[in-house]
This record gives sequence, structure tokens and C-alpha cells, in this order.
Amino acid sequence: MPKGKPAGVACIQLDESLRCKLFGQPERPDFCGGLQPAQDMCGNGREDALTWLTLLEEATRPANGT
Repeated sequence: MPKGKPAGVACIQLDESLRCKLFGQPERPDFCGGLQPAQDMCGNGREDALTWLTLLEEATRPANGT
């Protein structure tokens, strides 16, 4: 996503199994490669991880709301 990904929108690079199609590829964004799963992020599973990612997106959303 050349201009970034809006908060609350799934990445267009996720496949049907919600796995990154760019994993291990040089074109994978630096942010994605730097995002390392940890217990405080993933909690007890997918729902906890999505909640954490939503909070991260909200906390880093540009002032113009995009």
C-alpha cells in the first residue's frame, strides 16, 4: 500500500489464510518486518492480537485521520 494502510483496514497483502504474501520478500515494508510478536501483543490469541493492533493504529494515526 504505497501511501500506507488506513487504520481499521486489513492489509491488501494478506492471503485467504491471513498470512502475509510479502513475508521474506525485500518489498515487505520495514514496519511489518520490525513488528515482532510478543506475549503482551498476542495475548491469548487472534482476538487479543487484533485488539492490540487496533490500539496501535489508533495511537499512531496521523492528525488528518487517514
